Amino acid sequence: MFAVAAFVLMPVIAVVAGVRIYMYRNDHNPPHFHAKHSGDEEVFDLKGKSIRGSIGEKKRKKVRKWAKDKEEFLKNKWEDYNP
Repeated sequence: MFAVAAFVLMPVIAVVAGVRIYMYRNDHNPPHFHAKHSGDEEVFDLKGKSIRGSIGEKKRKKVRKWAKDKEEFLKNKWEDYNP
């Protein structure tokens, strides 16, 4: 039951180099997304700056590059999920 609830609240919006990218609905500011890989989690702002946590340096670099390339997509998702 909990796994279903977590999926509804935080759907995967992308997968980058095996890292699942999530965004909560009705979440707190500042705008951000969660990256999860192998039980580790890191939170990034929408420009790809790490806020907290760690998914490892190699994965972090790939997620940061993706976020920079997809900043507009991330902003639109944030606005959709957090009206």
